[in-house]
Amino acid sequence: MQVIVFASSKGGVGKTTSALTLACVLTHHGAPTTLIDADPNAPLALWSARFPSGVPKSLTVKTAFRTDVADFIDSAIDPYVIVDLEGSRNEEVSVAIGRADLVLIPMKGNQLDADEAVNVIKVIRKQETIFRREIPFRVFLSQTSPVIMDKGMRDICNQMRENSIPMLSTAVVERAAFKAPFRLGGTIYDLTEREANNPTAAIENAENFAREIRDVLIGAPLPMEVATSV
Repeated sequence: MQVIVFASSKGGVGKTTSALTLACVLTHHGAPTTLIDADPNAPLALWSARFPSGVPKSLTVKTAFRTDVADFIDSAIDPYVIVDLEGSRNEEVSVAIGRADLVLIPMKGNQLDADEAVNVIKVIRKQETIFRREIPFRVFLSQTSPVIMDKGMRDICNQMRENSIPMLSTAVVERAAFKAPFRLGGTIYDLTEREANNPTAAIENAENFAREIRDVLIGAPLPMEVATSV
């Protein structure tokens, strides 16, 4: 079982959208996946409850807010477990990070988000000390322009790399198709051009994101044998 945790000490950075996107890619390629919603607003639980027919058959959605997230992780039986943590720093967040095989930290590419990403890394380092093991992590850009990266964003990314903070090269860009499932149900693979602009580009972005995560999880490849052009 591979546990992938999405963590940020603040909300509004694309954490939930990215978690659902990754889960959609995994299930689309036949991997049974458990998606644990630990956000107090329960956006993933609401998505699955509102549109039950649109939830992939191989995806199990569980709500873990105000309960022991670790118990939900430990009881999961699917090969892949994705955890969407609440945007804060508390004991539940720390414990979930301690269970992770990979922690993914989204940021929009501004200084505030970069500072919050560093705060999450501090929690990871503390959990590494407690559990006496390395906890792999990657920072990634989310909700960015699909066309251009401004100078401030480039400077922050360079600063991250100069401080040996590992980053994914694939950003989850700002696209209506990534948000549409919360409004329409289903996944990005179900969208038509009438429902969201250029869903094919969103799918390609999502699969590139998942491929890079596959490469980080050495020895535990994600079940993806897909063409470069979707």
